[in-house]
Amino acid sequence: MSKEIAFTVRWKEGVMEVMFEASRVLLAGYTGRNQEVVRRHIEELKKIGVPAPEKVPTLYRVASYLITNDKEVEIKGDKTSGEVEYAILMGDEDIYVTVGSDHTDRELEKVNVEKAKQMCQKIIAKEVWLYSEMKDHWDNVILRSYAIKEGKKVLYQEDKLKALLGVEDLLKEFNIKERGTVLFSGTIRLRGKLIYADEFQIEMEDSELDRIIRHQYRVHII
Repeated sequence: MSKEIAFTVRWKEGVMEVMFEASRVLLAGYTGRNQEVVRRHIEELKKIGVPAPEKVPTLYRVASYLITNDKEVEIKGDKTSGEVEYAILMGDEDIYVTVGSDHTDRELEKVNVEKAKQMCQKIIAKEVWLYSEMKDHWDNVILRSYAIKEGKKVLYQEDKLKALLGVEDLLKEFNIKERGTVLFSGTIRLRGKLIYADEFQIEMEDSELDRIIRHQYRVHII
């Protein structure tokens, strides 16, 4: 099955509205370039009950209907949180990039990571960029997120893309070529503690081309 989503493609010469048919939604994990940092992160997760992956980096697949660029999502349970990532969208000829959030059930994650990811929608922004326009300065693009809890907004994550494996490395690692694939990159480190936020704001900033993608969504617990 697949899900059709409307996007705005923004490039140097202008903008264009497109419909993208997402046929596969894949979530990469433990994709930091510094593997010693990744190893320490895995050990920290094990201490709170999250099982270690069989392979690093790793890949999970979730149902395509979970992908959304809505500004409100419905979630079962109050122990869920977002995490900012870049998302790759495989088009007919072009590779598109945007910012996304791999929202995950943190309690279920202690039992089964893949099921925990399947429990929550996967959020991406409505604007996408062409990877070809970012390729020469990719490492300097910034990912950023804010958690909003009871009206208080805090900077939750921030780092440059050089902290994560790049687009071509991920596509090669997981042998991804199929049109319609959406691949989430894996996330960057938290600046503090885990927050089960009421709202989550995600950003991708490209200062080289003086542009930013920003998306904010509210979590409704059902």
